[in-house]
Amino acid sequence: MSSAFLKELRNLSVVVLHPMDEEGIALTDHLRRIGCSPQLVWPVPERLPARTDILILAIEDHAREDLRRFLRTIPNPAPTILAIVSYENPATLQLVLESGAMAVLSRPIKPFGLLTNLAITRNVWKQNQQLARDARRYKRKVMGDQMVLRAKTILMAGEGLSEDEAHRELRARAMKRRIAIEIMAREMVEAHDAAMPGSGAGAKT
Repeated sequence: MSSAFLKELRNLSVVVLHPMDEEGIALTDHLRRIGCSPQLVWPVPERLPARTDILILAIEDHAREDLRRFLRTIPNPAPTILAIVSYENPATLQLVLESGAMAVLSRPIKPFGLLTNLAITRNVWKQNQQLARDARRYKRKVMGDQMVLRAKTILMAGEGLSEDEAHRELRARAMKRRIAIEIMAREMVEAHDAAMPGSGAGAKT
């Protein structure tokens, strides 16, 4: 177990959504012993408590619809989620899948292995968050490149410039205004599209 994760544990807020019975209390006590800051919550709340880093979710048959409603309120990105199940059946599996849980703890819950499960699921969660950030960054770059290409095309057609000249002109305009070339390109494209015949801004009333 890495010392970095053990250190991180002390700053993680863990919500244990579990009936306040002997098992729920024992689980919460064990989480506290290994360094977490757990909060035992039941019945199913309207919304996820603020600043929840890890959610340990008991899949209870009698609360199935309440759990579904609760899951729909979880913000994106969701916290790291682990599910607790008593047995496997199609309905339980479906709810586990809907929850987005990255690990499943089976009853009776055993303290041994809980820390390892937390470490693995938290690490996978962090990797997924990084992948999502990378995907958003790549999407912004692609969209920016497309805007730059369109703006250059507008300059080439409107001012008779070569592609290199259009690129230099676009960059010069961006530098003059001290904005990114992608922003300059987007503004130019939007202004061009707005002035086109049939557009809302360019159409005569």
